[in-house]
Parts: sequence; structure tokens; C-alpha cells
Amino acid sequence: MKEEKSPAFWDRLGIGLSGLCAIHCLFFPVAIALLPLWPVAEAIHDWTHPILFILIVPTVVFALRGDLNDHRIPVFLYSGLLVVGLAWILHDFVGDFGEAAITMVGSGLLVTGHWFNYKHHKSQCKPALDHETS
Repeated sequence: MKEEKSPAFWDRLGIGLSGLCAIHCLFFPVAIALLPLWPVAEAIHDWTHPILFILIVPTVVFALRGDLNDHRIPVFLYSGLLVVGLAWILHDFVGDFGEAAITMVGSGLLVTGHWFNYKHHKSQCKPALDHETS
């Protein structure tokens, strides 16, 4: 029988992917200034956002499976996903720095949502303490 991933796994993966996205946004302008291979770097940059977005979507969906008492979690996660998607779509209108700034906001929302969800799942998985009578 195939073992299903725990909800906390998807939150840790989501935090990692959102952090990777944020690092990319912060590091890319510096890397471009240092790289003489602009066409190669531009091609890599053009593919980074769609690939990360495609990876983030199932992470959000799988992280939200199960019983949620905190209604802030889906708001943070879906808002973050929407903002990251809009940053990618609006790239031509807002430029590289605008895209990076919008993506950082989306990444922050995603990390916050995954963190709350992670804490929620951890609190649900705590074993009940057995009170021993002496």
C-alpha cells in the first residue's frame, strides 16, 4: 500500500518553494549584473516563473486538504498564489523590479499561509498526554 504524504510535508514543501521563489527574485538582478551571458540568463529567468508557479499550485492544493478550523489559511495561500501568478502575467507592464516586488509579496503570503497551516497540523497531531495516577 502506498503511503500518503502528511499535510505537514506539503506545508514544508510550500515554504521551501516560496522561499526559493523569493531568493530567485532577490538574487536574479544581482546575477544579471554579474553575468556576461545575458541571453542565457534571460532564457532561464523566463522559464523560472512558470515552473515555480506550476510547482506551487499542487503544493497549495495538497496543503489545504483535510480539516481546517482556521479560515485565514486558505485566504493566505490562495491570495499568495494569485499574487505570484499576477506578477508573472504582469511582467511586461511592471518590469523586472516590479515583478520581483509583487512576487515577494506573494511569496510572503504563501510562506505565512503554509506556516499557519503547518502549526495547525502540528497542533492536531500532538498525542494526548497520559496522566498517570500515582
